[in-house]
Parts: sequence; C-alpha cells; structure tokens
Amino acid sequence: MLVVYGYTVEGAEDPIIARAYEVMDNFLATVSPGAWLVDIIPQLKYLPSWTPGATFLTTAKARRKLLNTHYRTMYQWSKENSENGTARMPNLCASVLAQAEGKMTPEMEESLTWAAASVLGGGLDSNISTILSFILAMLRFPDVQKKAQAEIHNVVGSERLPEISDRPSLPYVRSVITEVYRWLPIAPLGFVHALTEDDIYGEIFLPKGSVVLPNIWHMLHDLTVHPEPDTFKPERYGGLDTEMKKVTDLAFGFGRRACPGFHLAERSIFSVVATVLATCDIVPVVDEHGQEIIPDVRYTTGIVISPVDVKCTFRPRSEQARTALVDSVASMI
Repeated sequence: MLVVYGYTVEGAEDPIIARAYEVMDNFLATVSPGAWLVDIIPQLKYLPSWTPGATFLTTAKARRKLLNTHYRTMYQWSKENSENGTARMPNLCASVLAQAEGKMTPEMEESLTWAAASVLGGGLDSNISTILSFILAMLRFPDVQKKAQAEIHNVVGSERLPEISDRPSLPYVRSVITEVYRWLPIAPLGFVHALTEDDIYGEIFLPKGSVVLPNIWHMLHDLTVHPEPDTFKPERYGGLDTEMKKVTDLAFGFGRRACPGFHLAERSIFSVVATVLATCDIVPVVDEHGQEIIPDVRYTTGIVISPVDVKCTFRPRSEQARTALVDSVASMI
C-alpha cells in the first residue's frame, strides 16, 4: 500500500487493508480452475441473472463492484494527496502523476488505476505466502538459518541492518529465497493460460483456445533437474544467479503473463528475509512439556497456497538487534 499509493497501514484491523484482502480473496476464488461452470460452458453468461443456477452472475457483479470501488477509491486518494502536496514519496501513483505534470488524460488515469491495482493485487497474498514459507523452512532446517545469518554477519556486520545494496554480496541469502520459491511454490499450477494459436506438445495436438495449466510444482520438483526435491538445500545453486534464474523463470510465470512485479517482489522479499535473519533467531514454540513443536509441511488449497501452520518465536539475537529492528519499523510509520 505504501509503495503503490503512499498509504501506511495502521494495523491488522485497518479497514483499507481489510477491503484489499477481501478483493483479493474474491479474485482468487473467481479464477480458481473448475470453480464455475460458465468457464466450461461460456454460453451460460447470456442467461438472465434470475435463472435458477445462475447465481454466478450476481456474484460476479457484486465482486466486480467491490473491486472497482476499492481500486478507484485508492487511486483518487493518492491523486488528491499528490495534488495537495501531502503524498508520501516515493509511491507509484504519485510518481507517475508528478512526471505527467498535470497532463494525464482520462485514458492515462484509467491505465494508471489498473496498473496500480495489478501491482498491489499481485503482491498481497503472494509475498506473505513466500515469507511464511521461508519461516517454515527456517523452522525445519535450522542449519540453513545459521549459515545465512553467518553470511550476513560477515558481509554486513552488526552495526547496521542489511540493505538492498548488499544483495549482490549475499549469494547464500539469495539462494535461500530461491529455494523457498522452488521448495514450496506459492502458485503450484501457475495461472490459467489459453493458446492464441494451434500448438503441438510432444505428440499432443492442442488447438487454438485450449486452456493450459502449467504444473509449476512438478517442474520445480523434477528429480532429474533438482535431486532430493523435498530437501531444502540452497547449496544446490552454488550461489550462481544463472542457476537461481532457472527457478525464478518458472516460479514467477512465463510468457506474456509472467509476473510484472518480479523485480519489486524479489527486492521486497529480500529486505524482509535479510532483516529477519540479521536481527532474529526463528525458533519453534514449545509445548507444556518444553518440547519443540516443529510445524508440518501443510498448505491451503487454491491458486495461491499458503502454509497452514508456522507458529514460531522470533528471538532477538541481541539487544542491539532488537533496537535496530524497532527503529527500522518506526521509521516506516
């Protein structure tokens, strides 16, 4: 919200972020493969809304109205702040408006409204799911956490927090993030594609218009490409960007519908992961007998999946680390 509109979320109960998640939940439910008969029989879209069994029409209308209201309201809010000089910079909408110097046409504003919506919508659930998967991996593979922390200490030290400029010098941390993408891809079946022309895959003829679901999970767990696919092993990339790219090229989609926010997502996730590793030990919670509870690898279902359980404790690595983390969070509010 801050990057796109310059809006600072006040907390989990903030009505703006609550509405954003409602819109995103509606979207994911709508695009889920097989959820709607109309996706299989397109002619059903011509039915009157009062027809028995056509509740999908009223559902779609209500969800579309909420989506339009939310994103247009956020754009107008950002635009007004930009015009009266109170916009929190940098943010996407205000930056584009400033560059236009008051010469935005209605068509340009419409494009900006939905470009901003795409950036926000694309990062809401996906970034959070990736971070939760990272936490789960650190709980199940503590040696990886220690190795990543050691790299940060050797490169950055303890006098400051990691920055984006440190990213090239932290190949193991980058490998950890890449392994999160591979180990538990948040969109295991990618997004639905439709062929724009006839195609042939192996010996299978696929006519134009065929619906295709890319099995991202299988690609990233292929034994011939990734030995021991269920083991979280950042070392498999050797710290090489060329090897990591083989994963990100799949995890972020491909073709014309590849994730447009790839670079933003990579940097924001790096910032969170590196900061957490630099300041905290991620440790399991304990039961009434003092035994550690290691979460199982269990995920929700849907287009975008997320860990079911990542209960843990973030234990500051030092009082200095605690202070640095608190100050960093305070500076963003």
